[in-house]
Amino acid sequence: MGGLLGQSVPGLSESVGQYLNTGYLVFFILFGMSITLPTGKLWQTASQPTSILLAIFVSIVILPLVTWGVVLLFPLKAFSAGLLIMSAVPTTLASAAVWTRKAGGNDAIPLMATLLGNAFCFLTIPFWLGQTLGQSLPIDVWSLMSRLLIVAVLPMGLAQVLRAIPIIGKSADVHKLSIGMLSQIGILIIILVSAIRTGPIFQEQSENLSLLQVLLVIVLCGVIHGIGLWSGWGLTRLLKGSCEDAIGVAFSGSQKTLAIAIDLTTSPILLASGISPLAIIPPLIFHALQLIIDTIMIAKFRQTCSDIDPKQVPQPVHSTNAESISAD
Repeated sequence: MGGLLGQSVPGLSESVGQYLNTGYLVFFILFGMSITLPTGKLWQTASQPTSILLAIFVSIVILPLVTWGVVLLFPLKAFSAGLLIMSAVPTTLASAAVWTRKAGGNDAIPLMATLLGNAFCFLTIPFWLGQTLGQSLPIDVWSLMSRLLIVAVLPMGLAQVLRAIPIIGKSADVHKLSIGMLSQIGILIIILVSAIRTGPIFQEQSENLSLLQVLLVIVLCGVIHGIGLWSGWGLTRLLKGSCEDAIGVAFSGSQKTLAIAIDLTTSPILLASGISPLAIIPPLIFHALQLIIDTIMIAKFRQTCSDIDPKQVPQPVHSTNAESISAD
């Protein structure tokens, strides 16, 4: 719908790009999601800190390397930058914890992986984009780091500081569903704004795109996510981690946050470097696929753990407030 509006309404795309800064929206979305994260006792409830580090390793090392190889092997043209950006962003803020709990896993792992991954994303994202996109495009790494510090790290840090104040922390817990709903609305607004801005460009470049390319991106997004799932599961089990921990590592290591990916694919810094506005498409596809695939994997993981130890089907390790599925 947004793309059609951008194509059909004269001047709408330019006005939206000029007057609506999605960076502000991402700031408030991450702030809202972060202030509801119950991180106070998560280090104690995570049965093995090694599992948290494994989840981060899968997310910010294995998946970027796999995606880099995919982009070198397949001619994805305008979509290549979107895949590389998607692989470089940290894990989701809520949905990985929700899926982990539904599968009976240790949801402390995705919550801590989220906190740490986002805290250092101002370093990891510029590093990977500098290594990948920077080989062919003039990426301004320092400007990118500054933007991520303000848009991604600052809201999470500020939210956690405020959450430490008892009255604010309790209020955030009471209004968690409302805050989550506002965050989801913010995500949808970002997607709509991005689609409006991309619409005219998509129309101009549609002749150079093929259905085969789009289908290839869909398949590759599924493959990359699958590699993340099985890397997280396999590495955890290889290191003698429990089924509950392996589920948490698998989901948190393979899922990627949509808010930061969209902000990057539409940011003036990267667009000025020469990436195609169509780079927004792979993160949207990846996000949709990760929700579908991981919904299927809930039953698969529970069955696998039951087969390993028939006497004990995995149960949630501890209770959190991450009950609502977030569009992050």
